[in-house]
Amino acid sequence: MAKSLIETLLDDFWLLSLSLEQALQEDDWDQVVGLLQRREEVLRTLECLEPDPAWLPKLRRALDADTRCQEIIQRKRRALLLELEEENQQRRCSEHYRSTPWEPPRHFEEEG
Repeated sequence: MAKSLIETLLDDFWLLSLSLEQALQEDDWDQVVGLLQRREEVLRTLECLEPDPAWLPKLRRALDADTRCQEIIQRKRRALLLELEEENQQRRCSEHYRSTPWEPPRHFEEEG
């Protein structure tokens, strides 16, 4: 009985990781929060159990899915930071041009 519970938890962690991966790719942030909370609960439960080498295949599968999630999160984080930096640069440029007084163009005098 305990063995099937552990296998169920490992399968749940894997399925939650797959769902999280999809939600991250689709930018479904409402779903991401709930999935992260549920995964955390499953992980806490697994951490309380005595490890068993028989878990390794299912654990490896779940951790592979988790690694992909982490990679997506890192890519999205970098993209958001880059976007934020570009917005800040545009804002600074805009503020600079607004604070610089306008001067009419200078006309060149013709030599003659």
